[in-house]
Amino acid sequence: MNRKQRCLLAIHAHPDDESSKGAGTMAKYADEGTSVVLVSATRGEEGEILNPRMDRPGIKEKISELRVAELQTACDMLGVDRIYQLGYRDSGMPDTDSNKRPEAFTNADPEEAVKRLVEIIRSERPEVVLCYDESRGYDHPDHV
Repeated sequence: MNRKQRCLLAIHAHPDDESSKGAGTMAKYADEGTSVVLVSATRGEEGEILNPRMDRPGIKEKISELRVAELQTACDMLGVDRIYQLGYRDSGMPDTDSNKRPEAFTNADPEEAVKRLVEIIRSERPEVVLCYDESRGYDHPDHV
């Protein structure tokens, strides 16, 4: 493959992390012509509703659909070219019942999760990968 365009790959745990962690970097490089690709490990099912206007009946039950729609809008604004969603369930904060769900990201087979990321990296061939360091940003089990 004779690729001429540079590629930056950002790996995040949840929809909304792209906006709070690295949005400026992604937008800058997208604006300069770099192909920007985003991976979201989960759909954000355990996310909090921080906007009082959104805290109404029915929203929490549809939070993952809302988070994915917000992710698409944010990525459009940031200039992200492609989004990969790994589809794991948001594990929620430490020591909550959400951590016990078998489909939660914190319970995923690490080898399988890494294999899926490796496939994306091999496909996209990024020059730069943005991800969390060992401190994870804050104490959330999905930030690995």
